[in-house]
Parts: sequence; C-alpha cells; structure tokens
Amino acid sequence: MPEHTSQPDPSTGPDRGHPGPFVSLAEIRAALAGVRGHAESDTVASLLRRALPGFWATIAAEYRVRNRVVDKALDAGIRRSVVFSPDLAPLRLAHELLPAGAGWHVLYLLDDAETAVRTRIVTNCSLDPDVDWLSATPGIEQCLRSAQGIGALALDEPVCVLASTALQHTRDPHALLAGLWNVLPPGSCVMASQVPPLIPDTPAGTGLPAACAVFEHHTRTPLILRTAPEFDALCHHPHTWDTTTFGRAGTARAPVHSSPLSTSDSSLALITRVAVRPVRTPSHGLVPAYRSTRTS
Repeated sequence: MPEHTSQPDPSTGPDRGHPGPFVSLAEIRAALAGVRGHAESDTVASLLRRALPGFWATIAAEYRVRNRVVDKALDAGIRRSVVFSPDLAPLRLAHELLPAGAGWHVLYLLDDAETAVRTRIVTNCSLDPDVDWLSATPGIEQCLRSAQGIGALALDEPVCVLASTALQHTRDPHALLAGLWNVLPPGSCVMASQVPPLIPDTPAGTGLPAACAVFEHHTRTPLILRTAPEFDALCHHPHTWDTTTFGRAGTARAPVHSSPLSTSDSSLALITRVAVRPVRTPSHGLVPAYRSTRTS
C-alpha cells in the first residue's frame, strides 16, 4: 500500500538558539505514559510532572476511554474510524483493538513532523488493507475529502473519529470541529478527552501557566487546558452536536447540566465527550447506540 503524504517530513531538530531539550508531541506523550525513552523526553516529562502533578495519568485514562468508545462504535455497527496523531509504541494503535474480519477500516492522520510515528505506521500497516494513512495537512475538511477521493474513507456511512490529541493541542478547535461537521455524515461520533486547568492534586499556584509554558517551550505545540463548560461550548457553536459524557464506570450517559460533567476517571478530572453529528431526517437511520432525537 502506498504511503499517502502531502509533503516530506520536516526536520524535528531544535532551532538554533533554542534552549533546553526539544521533543515531539508523540515522544512526550509516550514519556508521560511511563515509557522510558530518550533522555530529552524523560527530562521534559519530569518537568511537566512537577508543573502539573497528575497530568501523567491522563494518557492512561484517555486510552481507557478510547477503548470503550471503539467497542461502543463497533457494537453500534460503525466500521469506519479516523484517528488523529497516533502514538508511539508500546501504546496501542486503534486498529489493534478491532477484530479481524469485522469489515472495519481505519484512517490515521499523521503529523508531518512525527517521523517516528510514520515509521511505526508504515512498518506495521503497509500490508494491512484495512488501514490507510494521510498527512493531516493542510486542513481536516480537505484532508478527509481527499481520503474519500482515494478510497481511504467512505463518507456515506457513520464514522468514529478519535480526536483527543488534535483538540487538546490546537488553538483553533472551532475550525477543527467545523471541518468535521462539514464532512462527516449524520450518526458519526467524535470522541475527545481534555485535561482541565486544575487537576485535584495540583498545589495552588503551580498548575496551568507553568505546565503549558513547559509543554510549548519544549515541543513547539500548545497545551490547551479547558474547563468542562468551555469544552461543552465547543460542541454548540457554530454547530450543535449531540453530546454524551463518559463517567467513571465508562458508560455513556446524558448530560446533567445542573453540575459540571468532567470526570471519566477517579484519579483525575479528565473531561471526556462523545459528540454525535445529528440525524437530519429519520431516513438516515442513525445506528442505535448513538441515536439522537435532535433534528437539524
């Protein structure tokens, strides 16, 4: 299977004059998840753990919720998945969770700066007809339409999108969600987890500013921490998605707006949502597990 990329990988080396170690987003996620890697990524992970205690546990919690969402999508009959920014080993890739012969297909959207991630995907998936990959540039809508054009994605049936990394590390989440809205068919679901500004065990005065500064300084990627209301607002403007929250037990439940719905793991306040593209008419036949009563 050919490797689908829109441009060659740029160098991920440090800029001249850039102080301290520089690591990629994938490298720091692996280090935060407890994977012992290069000295540089271990150093930055240590800085982040001191700046925002508890942040390290979000990767494991995110994966637990991701696995539940994938299982639920399969139960609902969704067989097409789009995954933003896959991780490095030994963190499991989404397609490894899917049973053989189930008729599923996964499209990975790759960051052109993550050469190690692309190497992992090419090495493991080149002979797998149920896996494709594309560069995530220049924009999500154009990228997914291109994927449809080359047969890597079907947009005539619901799609499950795993977008936690993309939303957590972008300053323009509205553009990302609008691009998905413009492309995804009704019944499609978008799973995203976010780290809130204050994790319960973060000492007063040591949280958000230091952690975000450390992250951006050493990765050149923003870390955007959002409260539950801020996260929910993303799914209501300019388009209104149907949303469910994953609780500690890992089951979807309807939002209760009298109090913030922010926890998906007992060890930290990881905010997790599944946003569903509403059905326009009953004839679209939204799969039961993600059924919506809203029309648009």
